[in-house]
Amino acid sequence: MQKSKPTLPDIIATKKASQHGVREPQFLWEPFLPYKKLVLLQGESGIGKSSFILNIAALLSKGAHMPFVVSGKPADTGNILYLNNEDDIEETINPRLIAMGADFERFHFVDEPFCLDNDCQRLEATIKALNIRMAIVDPLTSFLSKSHNMNTAQSVGNLMRSLSRTAFVTNSVIVVVCHLTKNASGKEIDRHLGSSDIVNAARSVLSATRENDDSDFVTVKHLKSTLAKRAKPFYYEIIGNGVIELTNSAEMDMDDSEEIPANKKELATESILSLLSGGPRQSVEVMKIVKGAGIGESTINAAKREALIKSEKIGGQWVWSLPGQDVSAAED
Repeated sequence: MQKSKPTLPDIIATKKASQHGVREPQFLWEPFLPYKKLVLLQGESGIGKSSFILNIAALLSKGAHMPFVVSGKPADTGNILYLNNEDDIEETINPRLIAMGADFERFHFVDEPFCLDNDCQRLEATIKALNIRMAIVDPLTSFLSKSHNMNTAQSVGNLMRSLSRTAFVTNSVIVVVCHLTKNASGKEIDRHLGSSDIVNAARSVLSATRENDDSDFVTVKHLKSTLAKRAKPFYYEIIGNGVIELTNSAEMDMDDSEEIPANKKELATESILSLLSGGPRQSVEVMKIVKGAGIGESTINAAKREALIKSEKIGGQWVWSLPGQDVSAAED
């Protein structure tokens, strides 16, 4: 009797590391927004998370460089898919985009009832068809069915993995916006609503909080980054109709233990008020003149805040003005 050959077990297909290449990660905004990845923007309610991410999207729409980026390379230009059913497009979103100088032709809004749940195939097909570079889900809870449990690891995990895959195969950035819980105990990265799988799936996590109720500035912390070194916190302030002004750590004096000498601040205040007494002026011009007197940027910003100087973007340039002044009178 002929013996049968033993059946070999069915093994998993593998490849050696040597069979794979090496690829540098690409960013829309380094290190915060990597292409092909899922990004989480979490924050407290009512502090302008939507305005913040829309300002970034507006820069992409018109091919402008991202904040704090110094580069001789051309900035990326791309289309944006904005999933938001909490704000009216014609009354709220479009007026903000106009104020931001965004390119309307590059913004797309979902125009039908839509739920992500555990199937992102239509989202993937839409991103590919419209050549979307940045998709924003704001907030995540608005695009889940009533039966979807945000606190169930399996349900949320499957969704996050699907969104991650969608970002990868479409070479886009997908930003998921989530609210923070009111419970401030524990680590900030764990304060988002829902399962921890949301943070686990994200390759970059940004968290927006206001240090105190009296402050106009919102602090954005880079809590997680798997593709680059985490960045230092930066700050934003809403200066009108959703338009924000960003400040990095080097420009912001947030350490109350190191008081600015009174004479320096007084000199900065007097200089700013004198420069603006004749009318609004571009911020870069004011900064250059006051810095020429040996005053640092953090001191200038502190004096600006105390003097209640207004800041508004006119024709692509930030313009400073005194209360009551007409910013349309700013010098070209």
